[in-house]
Amino acid sequence: MNSIRVVLAVTVKEKYVTEQLDADTAFLNSDLKERVYMEVPYGIEDAGGYMCRLDKAIYGLKQAASAWNKTIHRVLMKLGFKSCGADQCVYVKECKGNLIYVCLYVEDMIIAAKTSEEIQDVKLGLKKAFMMKELGEANFILGMKIDHQRSANLLTIKQTRYIDDVVERFNQQDAKAVENPCESGSSCRSFNRRPRMRAETRCGRSRTDR
Repeated sequence: MNSIRVVLAVTVKEKYVTEQLDADTAFLNSDLKERVYMEVPYGIEDAGGYMCRLDKAIYGLKQAASAWNKTIHRVLMKLGFKSCGADQCVYVKECKGNLIYVCLYVEDMIIAAKTSEEIQDVKLGLKKAFMMKELGEANFILGMKIDHQRSANLLTIKQTRYIDDVVERFNQQDAKAVENPCESGSSCRSFNRRPRMRAETRCGRSRTDR
């Protein structure tokens, strides 16, 4: 998320354009090095005791995400990109003195470049390898709503939907907003108590850390 915010900051400074894409059924594009077998899927009758050998990764396979990452990495490298040392999910390519950025999160990606033509070239290269869904100007990724007003050279990020999802997950839709998450009128005093186990604090931490 931090890397995406940095790239978005660069797009504002350099007056870049951004577009967002989604690789359709991404995991199914990846070859498997291992021999993996599965039972014949439900609904296929008279399998005769046969098993299926997977040629490609499928959703639910534990190595599917890793296989997809290696596949998209190879394709981007062939297109002239290099992965960033600080974050391997950010790819950079120099073109006519300008830099083109690709931010990758599983099958979702944002492309940032000086011109729409440069973005189009990247999209054509990706479409030769995968079925890509064009989502237009980058506006939502990783729970972040992106609003880029190029005429005003202004970009804002909101996480309203993400916050709403967290509130719903903990069933706090009717909770009242307060400045301090402590009971009103409470006072702190020292007392002896056994340390809480890690499992006991996990739920509470998820409310504050996420």
